[in-house]
Amino acid sequence: MRHTRRFSALAAIAAILVAIPLATVTPANAAPLSGSIGGLAALSADVAATARPGVAGAHEALARYWTPERMKSALPDSELPAVKGAKARPGGSPARPQGAAQKIGGATPVATPEVIAQGGPGTQAYFPNYPVGHPVARTYGKVFFTASGLNYVCSGTIVNTEGKSTVWTAAHCNTSGQTWHYNWTFVPNYYNGVAPYGNWYAYQLWSTAAFFHDNNDLANDVGAAIMYRDGGWRIADYFGAQGIAWNYPIGYFMNAFGYPQGLPFTGCCLVGEQNYTYDGAGFWAGTIYQTNFMTGGSSGGAWLNWFDGNWGYINGHNDFKFTVLPQYMFSPYYGNQVAGLYGAVRNIST
Repeated sequence: MRHTRRFSALAAIAAILVAIPLATVTPANAAPLSGSIGGLAALSADVAATARPGVAGAHEALARYWTPERMKSALPDSELPAVKGAKARPGGSPARPQGAAQKIGGATPVATPEVIAQGGPGTQAYFPNYPVGHPVARTYGKVFFTASGLNYVCSGTIVNTEGKSTVWTAAHCNTSGQTWHYNWTFVPNYYNGVAPYGNWYAYQLWSTAAFFHDNNDLANDVGAAIMYRDGGWRIADYFGAQGIAWNYPIGYFMNAFGYPQGLPFTGCCLVGEQNYTYDGAGFWAGTIYQTNFMTGGSSGGAWLNWFDGNWGYINGHNDFKFTVLPQYMFSPYYGNQVAGLYGAVRNIST
């Protein structure tokens, strides 16, 4: 179902808006680029110093580093040091399909995921109150990474690909200042410091080229991570994966999920919002938005279109806000930049 009503009156105040830094925002210094860029996920120097050689050694070092205490104390991505306030970019052409619309369906798991850690509440503290193991709860997770010596959190979602190894997120959760973040870890179904299915570690980090070279290009703030196997399992085979879609019209009713950590939230639990989407061109060209009260830490959590209560199609994600409109969450419009990034990662497997 689509909804086409727009808040055109709000566009009049766009020039005074300042972004709430869910996203990494730095001055533009490069022309927009097409394509996608990926790099190997690396350990920070202090973690690398504790690791044995090889992939197994790196995973052991990350498991020691990401203690429940570190996970709980990590900062929301809104506090990244590179983040700066940004004025709106009003105007521009309305976001619209840039080519043929396409849906890639989700996938149910091959395995029955085994809970390996217990503790805290069996269900989440906020809406949607999904129990551990629900398809949404286990395909979404909390993203942990290190940047400039500090630990941060975002959100991410397992997306279906031929390689069965991809987590979808915001590009600013992967990179800032044309460098990749360190110690990148995905915790499916995280709650209250508990990792019921353990920690999954990244092999590669990806971003649109436009965002990698210009962190102020929020219309292209789309990223992905290729995950190492755990226990021999590829992540989508083990948990299942949500679908993805691009080049569809604006105005659908979407369900958004993520792990907001900025006040009034604590980052403990998965949170859900649901509403129609609107064209963000009056505020930031090339974006869409919905009523959504999530805060920093939710960045990268997918918006599901055509959601049936368990599975849907990623067609947006929590990305950034404006200080004077905290009730609205913005996402890049999912157009050709999403098709390009998805095409770059879809066949990669570990």
